[in-house]
This record gives sequence, C-alpha cells and structure tokens, in this order.
Amino acid sequence: MVVGEKLHMNRETMIAICFGIGLGVLVGVVVLFQTNKGEETKVIPITRENDQQKAVDEDVPANASGTNLSVSSPANNSIVSKNSIEIAGVAKKNSLLVIQSASAEKIQKNENEEFKVETPLAVGENVIQISAYSDSSTPQEQTLRIYYIPAE
Repeated sequence: MVVGEKLHMNRETMIAICFGIGLGVLVGVVVLFQTNKGEETKVIPITRENDQQKAVDEDVPANASGTNLSVSSPANNSIVSKNSIEIAGVAKKNSLLVIQSASAEKIQKNENEEFKVETPLAVGENVIQISAYSDSSTPQEQTLRIYYIPAE
C-alpha cells in the first residue's frame, strides 16, 4: 500500500507542476501582449516650433489680404514683475481671437486689424496660446512664454 500511495502522490505532484507551468506561461503571454499595447498608446509625436510654423504658413494663401496673426508685444520669453500683461498685435479684420493660458481664457471678435488683450499671469512660466480664426476653421496660432517673477 505504501508503494501505491507513493505512485499516486507522484502523479498528483506531476499534474500540479504541469498545471502551474501552463498557468505561468499563460500569465506571461497576457502580460507581454498587454505591455506592448500600453507602449503603443503612449507614443507622442514631437514637433519643433519651426515645423509647426511652416505648416501654418503653408495654409495661408499667397493672395490673402492682410496678416492673419502677428503678435507685436510682449516679446517671447519675456520676464515681467506684474501679475498681468497686455498682449498686442495684428489679426485679420473680423477674425475670432482666442487667448489661452493656465490662468485665463479669453475670446473676442477682432473688430479692426489691431488688438490689445489684458491677461493675468501665474507666478513662474506662463505659456500663452493665441489663435486667430478667420475665413477657415483652421486657426493661425502663436505661442508665447512669459515668465512672471514678482518683485520682492
């Protein structure tokens, strides 16, 4: 009887080992394929400002009357000590201007070609996106980085 129990125990042990190996392989395959899917969704295309500007310029017809968007002040990468800044520039008449930053979002219709918009700033770096929508649904955009460092 002892020999039979030993044989029966070895058979159960072998079944458990095979089941464990099979389950381990299955879990490994699932993890492998799930990891690849996660990496595919994390791909973020990187564009340089020059490439983006070229793409915007190509959309503007050569015979377009007036400039769609040009920001005259403030200069990009300016450092200021006030908690707000006036953005001034030129955009096509009757275009829709959208000024977006982390602190505020302003939308206004540009009645004449020149515009001035006061926008608040947060302490540190402020990325301000200015978009002008004129005749098409594709806007002309310009990004400013303004650094607000309060006076001590």
